[in-house]
Amino acid sequence: MKKIRIISSLVLLLLIAPACQKFEDFSLSATIFIEDQYYPGLPIYSEWGYNTFGTYIDRKPFISTHEGLPVKVIVKSDTTNFILKGKFASGSVELQFSFKGFSPDTYQDLIDFDDKTINLRDENCSVSLKIGTEEHSLNIIEGEFKVKRVQRLYVDEEFNRTIISGYFNFKTFLYGEPIAISQGRYDLGIGYENFYNIK
Repeated sequence: MKKIRIISSLVLLLLIAPACQKFEDFSLSATIFIEDQYYPGLPIYSEWGYNTFGTYIDRKPFISTHEGLPVKVIVKSDTTNFILKGKFASGSVELQFSFKGFSPDTYQDLIDFDDKTINLRDENCSVSLKIGTEEHSLNIIEGEFKVKRVQRLYVDEEFNRTIISGYFNFKTFLYGEPIAISQGRYDLGIGYENFYNIK
């Protein structure tokens, strides 16, 4: 009877283990939104890989959602593009930061961005905003993209993803009118599913 119980327990454990692995992988890429009590509608600033971002566009929140990936990192030639995808009001919006002179080969190499502050008016930077199907190349009045911390996440001693966290703020023009993108914050996991090197 003891042997049957032990064998049954082992079989059950073998059936559960793969499911736990799938849940663990999914939970690492899931979005965890905890609202900032001081900035309503935005996520708190964190460095835990919550896969969130948020900012105000003229005091209205533009935030990541639970649907789809909140970020894609696309490296083309010598330029790294961070594309934040989320919702603003009731529509879909993409905010893209492009940094010339940075070309990581893999998502492990994003560690090179650690503790960097990039002036968005620099000639090696460009910012664009896509609202629905309309794409706008933004003329930056002032602003910066700060990478406060980059961490490498290991699961069972194997490298899994890079977590990149920081802030951004800038002023620009949209439809001929000056607007402010303020209180921008992000805490994003970059891994196999959202890093593309197209050199």
